[in-house]
Amino acid sequence: MANTSKLSAENGEPFVFVNNLPDNYNGPMLAGAVCYSARSSHSELVLQELQGDEYGIRLLAGKFLKKLYAKGWIHTEGLYSCLMLKNNMRKKMVSLGETHLREGQYCCFYTQPSDCCSFFEEGKEFRMFDLFYSPLLLEELVPVFPKLKSVVGADPGTLITLKPFWLPLTIRDITNQILRCPYDETTRQFYFDIKVKELLYCMLENVFKQDADKLSFTPWEIDCIHEARKILKEHISSKPPSIRKLAKLVALNEYKLKKGFHQYFHTSIGQWMQEEKLQYSRELLLNTNKPIKEISHLVGYPLTTNFITAFRKHFGVTPGDLRRK
Repeated sequence: MANTSKLSAENGEPFVFVNNLPDNYNGPMLAGAVCYSARSSHSELVLQELQGDEYGIRLLAGKFLKKLYAKGWIHTEGLYSCLMLKNNMRKKMVSLGETHLREGQYCCFYTQPSDCCSFFEEGKEFRMFDLFYSPLLLEELVPVFPKLKSVVGADPGTLITLKPFWLPLTIRDITNQILRCPYDETTRQFYFDIKVKELLYCMLENVFKQDADKLSFTPWEIDCIHEARKILKEHISSKPPSIRKLAKLVALNEYKLKKGFHQYFHTSIGQWMQEEKLQYSRELLLNTNKPIKEISHLVGYPLTTNFITAFRKHFGVTPGDLRRK
């Protein structure tokens, strides 16, 4: 992973990390990770890192109190994946150029050691999940993904995702499973080994697979599909418009809206909405004192029993048990 001890702002001021978490931190925890935090005149950061035999995991969260570039160094050759879980970021590497990641997107790149920098917006909280995979681990997957053969060892590097991909539910679920590891220190390393490789497989399968049924969309139609997602996101705590009404709102026919939504976000409109509502309910359970019955109604479940069943099926724990942890 990037050498965190050498991260600095564009003006050269270093980020001074200390080995602890802030007392008020209530974000996701990476079990067994080494935890750092940094607070300065321009930033509030929390960093969690975990190293496996041939991979590394890093969760970075916080906010910058002014617009700035954070400089860093990638000092190990390998494949890097960046998943943007909250807010947006622009990342620039000397070896590969610039990538703009929006919330809900990810990118994969293979690089030799390289200088890099990331641009963050002022005052907005962000959360990003980074993974590193060694060339040795990638070699194991070449028989499954032959295109990897030209990636491993590339000098100075190569963007595997020529443009950022939207996170499908499968990748989001595996990421959440890693961040909610239910096992103790005697078994969680084995769990992480499996989940990190599963995540890599899903990302590569998503990048390299060929879909003969894909439609071609104009830039205007792509904007309409993203506008539909934005409208749905605004209705997380209320009843969303029907697909027919949503299609009218974005001036796109229903077939293209449904097909395009699945093509760009790798899930149906209904599945995406249910996932977002359940994720929102989890945030409410952890960060507010709202009764479970009220939260159930907010996310579209008139019957609390149905909400509890759906929540337990998705997260593996009931709303009440989650709140009591």
